[in-house]
Amino acid sequence: MSWRALLMTLVLAACSAEAPELPVFEHYPALARGLARAEADVGAEAAAAPETSEAPEEEHVAGLVHMLANSRGRMRELPLEEITTLGDAAVPDLVVIAANSEHDAAERIAACELLAKLATPLASEHLCQLVERSPDSWVRAQAAWRLGTTGADWLVPRLLLRLKYETDPETVVWLASTLGAYRNYDGLAVLWRFRNDAGSSEELRNSAQERLESLARDAGLDSPEQHWELWNVSDPDGRLLNESPSPRLRLEMWKWISQLSGEHFQLRGVDDARFVLSRMGSWVVEPLCEALHDEDVYVQVHAAQCLERMGSRATTAGPTLVEALADPGLAAQAAAALGRIAYPSAEPILRSRLQDRGTAHELRVACAASLGELGLGSSVRPLEALLLDETEPFDLRQVSANALVRLGAGDRAAAFLIEALGDPDADQPGAEEQLERWLREREDEAGRALLESWDALAPPPGIIPTTQQARERRAARRALFESA
Repeated sequence: MSWRALLMTLVLAACSAEAPELPVFEHYPALARGLARAEADVGAEAAAAPETSEAPEEEHVAGLVHMLANSRGRMRELPLEEITTLGDAAVPDLVVIAANSEHDAAERIAACELLAKLATPLASEHLCQLVERSPDSWVRAQAAWRLGTTGADWLVPRLLLRLKYETDPETVVWLASTLGAYRNYDGLAVLWRFRNDAGSSEELRNSAQERLESLARDAGLDSPEQHWELWNVSDPDGRLLNESPSPRLRLEMWKWISQLSGEHFQLRGVDDARFVLSRMGSWVVEPLCEALHDEDVYVQVHAAQCLERMGSRATTAGPTLVEALADPGLAAQAAAALGRIAYPSAEPILRSRLQDRGTAHELRVACAASLGELGLGSSVRPLEALLLDETEPFDLRQVSANALVRLGAGDRAAAFLIEALGDPDADQPGAEEQLERWLREREDEAGRALLESWDALAPPPGIIPTTQQARERRAARRALFESA
């Protein structure tokens, strides 16, 4: 028996454990039930709302707009107080003024302010439409800013989507700020980018820095850096949690989840829905976990993808995702999500599924990748045993090698990855990425010297190499190891 076969036998004997039996993962019309509950809650809220008053004279509303646009100090309070007595009846006239480019800019700004002062669902809806549709970027920025004062948390999903597509930097800054007012901090990334971009104007950099400091302060945190860490990496004490969404926001979430359905499948719609859902606060984990049980397989899988993209904000989804490993159609995606959400309790069952040759290949690959994401030392030996077993599928062995690098055991995987770097049937870009990660983690003199030569072969910043250039770079980098 070869030494590799002997090692593999010993490791498997030490690590193998019979995969625990999981209960059947139940499916039911989760989407329909969730929508029905949310619609009933919003209906009850709407029934308690005050009745709309009669429409005021157009001149009355125009006069309030003109007064606000031309007043200073305490005189501004008069039109702001008066508009609340008119209620939604004033909204149509305010929208006409805010949206019409023929009106004076100061009056358009005043109309946006009066809509925000009304702060009714109808007024907030029209402010959001200005953000989404106005051809004037300064109007979009103004409306985005004002929305932060209306309490309309149910517009957060649409503001997130607008953040994805908005091109005007000032509007982006205010979208990020308003999202933060509703304790959604997905806009932190773009604020950091603006602040650190030497190509941005000084005004934009200062505005981004001011918003970062304001958002951190409003969240009760010491610095923008701490804010970033809690939102994007780990928030063990739940300091950024927003567990009190309005009934309207819960209904909006179920509407977005319904976009994941195969019943009216559209690639753009699904992509936008996954974008929005994965960027919500941790409270959305509950409806997404419920959606895993839906009878529509598209809803199931896409909901699991949303949880995966949420990362550590979705850690509480761990138990449900473990249960979903019992569902053949959902298991691979559930396994992939368990690694990304950082749920260490899943490590034993992921390891057992990986070691079981009777497990579906796609699921074993997902388990190997997730074990690397979880970062637990107990995963090293089974991953190494699989890597050394030449009877295992090559792609599974490469994913195991990648996982070993992530676990800090790259020395055990380097030889395989070097060979993969020159194998046309391997994932060569993936092998290159993991070898670079391994080199950057080494602290010995030889490793640092090799990394310096490796970096010298990288393309210039901002240059996208051709396929041939990438192939030549990988060949040259493989030669570095052969000569080392």
